[in-house]
Amino acid sequence: MPTATFYRLPKEKRTRLIAACWAELTQARFTDISINRIISAAHIPRGSFYQYFTDKEDMVRYLLGELQEHFVSALRSGLIEGQGDLLTLPETMFGEFFQWTVSADPMLTRLIQILRLNHGLDFQTFLSDSPGLLPDRLWEVVDPDRLKQPTRDYANHVFFLTMAALAFSAAETLRNPAQRDQQRDNLRLRVEMIRSGCAAGARQHMEVTV
Repeated sequence: MPTATFYRLPKEKRTRLIAACWAELTQARFTDISINRIISAAHIPRGSFYQYFTDKEDMVRYLLGELQEHFVSALRSGLIEGQGDLLTLPETMFGEFFQWTVSADPMLTRLIQILRLNHGLDFQTFLSDSPGLLPDRLWEVVDPDRLKQPTRDYANHVFFLTMAALAFSAAETLRNPAQRDQQRDNLRLRVEMIRSGCAAGARQHMEVTV
């Protein structure tokens, strides 16, 4: 985590430093991050960087923590708005990420770029310390009675499937903004398929053992 010296920086200098760190993180793979490029963009001496972060891995952990906090907070708000329904959450968040009158959520843009640069990572890596599992802060506001099985294990699977659908639609919309309406409709269809099951007669007799 950043040092106490980092938090004592004047706001303008701290903002400039973090902007330079984000720029590097979204332009280079984790293994190729350059402190030299960061300090050049931030206009600070090399030694100053180590007064703020222990090393570049410390800086990366801090920024990824910012991503996690941003998305977990946004998803929590979306769940509260949807009265705890995990299956309405993807479309709600798609609308939040891609407002009609403004550009895409800048944190989403950063996240997708990081995923593209660092193969093997996925959206859910940034939501929980245990990827694929529903974070505690989200489970607290889920209404389990809306699910076929009102258990946390079952909710974990629903969360995994719906977030995968959301992440794909978001990534495709960022790649081609003209596809926003189509991707929103695709997302709605995929979530409905998760809601009802894909097999014939699934609504009547499909049982899932978790």
